[in-house]
Amino acid sequence: MKKESFLRKERLKKNDSIKAVLDNGVCFKSRSVNIYILKRPDAEANKAAFICKKALHQNKAILRNRVRRVLKEAYRRKKSVFPAGHDIVIVGVKIAAETKSSVIEREILDVFKKYTRT
Repeated sequence: MKKESFLRKERLKKNDSIKAVLDNGVCFKSRSVNIYILKRPDAEANKAAFICKKALHQNKAILRNRVRRVLKEAYRRKKSVFPAGHDIVIVGVKIAAETKSSVIEREILDVFKKYTRT
């Protein structure tokens, strides 16, 4: 199995779990994304969820889905840098339709480095 894969068991799916991370997690803001991180002491792997608000691209589900795909790809490539045992919610705030995943990767990497320093 590849190190950079994003398996189904690594997804944060339950609405209650996502709300818990948004309410109780630590928020790190960058130019295009907000990342909420909540430590789980009993977990062996990270779980992640990706949110793109409807207000970002009004009535354009295709664009919102593309933004979510870009967020997932950027996280998948940089998840090995982050220590295990966290719930992570990545919210796309100011992402244009033509934004590349490499830009988002750098922002995610910067946030992960900030979190590990604290």
